[in-house]
Amino acid sequence: MSRWRPSPSEERWLEVASRLSGAIPRDTVTGRAGGWRSTGSLARIALFVLGLIAAALMFGILGFSNESMLLFAGLIAAAAAEWLKAGKRLHASGIEEGLCVAGFLMVGVWITTILDPPMDFSDGKLVTLLPIAAVGLAGLRLLNPFVTTGAAIAFVDWAGSTGAARALDQVAGAGVTELALACALAALALALGARKYRRPSYDRMLDWLVATLPVAAYVQRAAWSVVVETGVAPAAGTGQLATAVFLLAIGITLLVAGLRRRRHAPLIGFMGCVACLAVELRLATTMATETWLILCGLVALVAGMVLDRYLRQPRNGVTSAKLTDREGPLELLQTAGAAVLAGRASPEAPRVDPAFVPGEGRFGGGGASSGY
Repeated sequence: MSRWRPSPSEERWLEVASRLSGAIPRDTVTGRAGGWRSTGSLARIALFVLGLIAAALMFGILGFSNESMLLFAGLIAAAAAEWLKAGKRLHASGIEEGLCVAGFLMVGVWITTILDPPMDFSDGKLVTLLPIAAVGLAGLRLLNPFVTTGAAIAFVDWAGSTGAARALDQVAGAGVTELALACALAALALALGARKYRRPSYDRMLDWLVATLPVAAYVQRAAWSVVVETGVAPAAGTGQLATAVFLLAIGITLLVAGLRRRRHAPLIGFMGCVACLAVELRLATTMATETWLILCGLVALVAGMVLDRYLRQPRNGVTSAKLTDREGPLELLQTAGAAVLAGRASPEAPRVDPAFVPGEGRFGGGGASSGY
């Protein structure tokens, strides 16, 4: 039994209980999960926001007059989060996650106030990296994929604002360095995801990075206002070509890995890369937006029909054909739940014939009787 966080076995039991939605008795889960408790998705989100608000109110109560109050409020919030985890055995419940993230962030911001030069988010200064690192550490402490992914996206954005990235962007194109870094991190997460981890949270954190990093980096550099407001594409250049090459390369990699591993996250990342590539190709043409949307829709429709017919026969365990009644995932889940809930049947008692009594014979017995 672990004191500071659930062990891999306990975390797997919490994951099973979450997926089966109460099909397993609560006492069974509590005993095998080491007493750790969690909440549903909606309650977790609400309690996470409540934890952030509680930490902000704590900082407000201590006062805004002195920068050292950031340190005190951050330490109090982090200590409260640790007390909830270690004392109340809460894991992925929301309230302790909000307090921990807010506490780590306030401590990181306080460190930037005592350093020189001061924090400036408009430039990629090293001091600006401290709050991002603090949030990333909080995500790793909590095993929270949302927090770690947010910290990774913020790190990519910070790296794109550094002087070295701007110098490279002058040659390759605006935002290309940031996109290349995001694709490299996504590829690294994809490579690490090939291993089998005992903790479900490790797989989830890597899956979030794979599915979101390339799309988030492209959204940060895309000229959405130009497309939406004027419908005029910007001038073509080396930046558009490099962007298309990176999106195509990471998209193909995600597609191949998703099909081989039969995992959703790489396939979701591939679809996001396809959407970003379509937008980039739209910016490189002078075609009307309506015509481009119709063309993309037709291409997607034809590709879907071809893929559906190709997967009528199972390919590496993937098929588009309808499963039989006994092979569906819902049927398997119901069978597993029934197996868990079903008690062990007691053995049938052996049949015992009564002892011989004279005058009470049965048909074919030792004592004759007049009954037939």
